[in-house]
Amino acid sequence: MAIDLVDLVKGYFTPDLIQNAATLVGESPATTQKALAGIVPTLVGALANTGSTSDGAQQLTRILDGGKYDGSALDNVVSLFGGGKSTQGALSAGKGILDSLFAGKLAGVTELLARFAGVRTESASSLLALATPLVMHVLGSQRAAVGRDPGALASLLGEQKSLLRGLVPAGLGSLLGWSGASAGVPQLGVSVASASSPVGRQVVAEPAETERPSWIFPLVVLGALALAAITWLNWPTTQTATEPPGARKMSLLQLPDGAKISVPESSFNASVANWLGSTADVRVPKRFVFEDLNFETASTTLTPDSVATVNSLVAVLKAYPAAAVALEGYTDNTGDPISNKKLSLDRAVAVKDVMVKGGIVESRITTAGYGQDNPVASNETEDGRAKNRRLELVVVKR
Repeated sequence: MAIDLVDLVKGYFTPDLIQNAATLVGESPATTQKALAGIVPTLVGALANTGSTSDGAQQLTRILDGGKYDGSALDNVVSLFGGGKSTQGALSAGKGILDSLFAGKLAGVTELLARFAGVRTESASSLLALATPLVMHVLGSQRAAVGRDPGALASLLGEQKSLLRGLVPAGLGSLLGWSGASAGVPQLGVSVASASSPVGRQVVAEPAETERPSWIFPLVVLGALALAAITWLNWPTTQTATEPPGARKMSLLQLPDGAKISVPESSFNASVANWLGSTADVRVPKRFVFEDLNFETASTTLTPDSVATVNSLVAVLKAYPAAAVALEGYTDNTGDPISNKKLSLDRAVAVKDVMVKGGIVESRITTAGYGQDNPVASNETEDGRAKNRRLELVVVKR
């Protein structure tokens, strides 16, 4: 039975890892997992394409041996996406391998994946680079079963072609200089639903040709995977509204504990981190109003985007262990005042729970709910009511 590299890699993308990755790049968990769903088979396809020649197989063997990609990192995959030294090392190593696989076409491949997942180009670039060492470790771990020589590696990668074969996504063939790759498949020919069988894949019939150029099949391997990737990996997705890629400029914050987080410039988390790291203003209490923090209607369940916001705050507070904070919830004046006060407290507690689960000591966080008290805008307008429905972080000790 053929070794399925995509399925093996898929097994490492746990909810915790996806959440870490989302926090690291400043995207929602839903769009992050969609990006990874496209990235993994694209990488496997690129490796299969490179390994289809003797020189390419030898090149990949050197990369595996030189980088010690032997599966040793698979016991702690989450660390690759944790924001510390392991992440920086993985980013650097991944970018080097990607340059070898895609050469001058890497920027275009990254942009295509960003559009596919609805994430910023920078996010797609980071996720692509971080996923590369993971895929290489999975590939390296399988060499023990098939043999370490380049011929065995080429055979293993060759087996992936029948597992990955499918339609070329729009634009990828021309991007990589393989014109005519989608000939005979007008407008891609099938939908995502019809591109996968009940067990996850379906080989798409192609028109018969008297002669097929040798590069067609590697291209089909490489191009496949954007349309059917979600089905293949069988990850659940949540439909959430996202900002258009590039709508907000991102800032990479270096925290005192060595962690790095990517957050929108001048955002809530950027403001908290910059204030805690500054000696110009040390007065407490200091108030910050959460942004990008939303709950499901009439509930205390955070939306996926909001969980990412809270997890970024967790990273900031871990870097400043002396800080203590209060979470204060507020509502507008719609509905019953007593129910509003309870809802505002429950939502503050829900955010605290996420922070505690993320590693913040419970004693560092207090909660309060004030309902419709202390409005910051008029409740006579929808815009004003929206401003009054808020959660504030109050730093009481730094």
